[in-house]
Amino acid sequence: MRSSTDRVAELFGTDEVRSLLATNLPGYESYAFSEMARAARDRLANTSAHSVGILARELRRAGLAIHHARDTCQHAGEDVAQLVTFTRTGCDWWASTVDHDGPGLVQTHLINPCEQLLSAGNTDERDDGYAALRGLATRLGSHSGFTSRWTLHIDDGA
Repeated sequence: MRSSTDRVAELFGTDEVRSLLATNLPGYESYAFSEMARAARDRLANTSAHSVGILARELRRAGLAIHHARDTCQHAGEDVAQLVTFTRTGCDWWASTVDHDGPGLVQTHLINPCEQLLSAGNTDERDDGYAALRGLATRLGSHSGFTSRWTLHIDDGA
């Protein structure tokens, strides 16, 4: 089984995301995806590239969520459509409360790929996509429609 860090790079480390991270972190272009994401999360807060830092934070959280779900043998539930809807509406709500495009980047580069994974027939892909969305749903838990069964107790350091 691949590590959750490698899995996050595989699932979300598209050329576009790598470019977003590398453009805002000169000198990190050759670093592993997880290291670029960690650096972006830590270094881009309160900068003009704050939105990219937000995306990096949520990608790291997705990796932790996948790792936690694997360690505790948790699998995709039957409420996939409800979880996708909640994370989308939660991100829309989040976007209405901030003055940056972090939530938009999260929708594009985290929720959209997860939705594709959830529609795949492969159990591992469904489980990983579900876990990543549960990590995001936990962060958005104060938004109406959150269901406690989505809660993941993970420490993302943020």
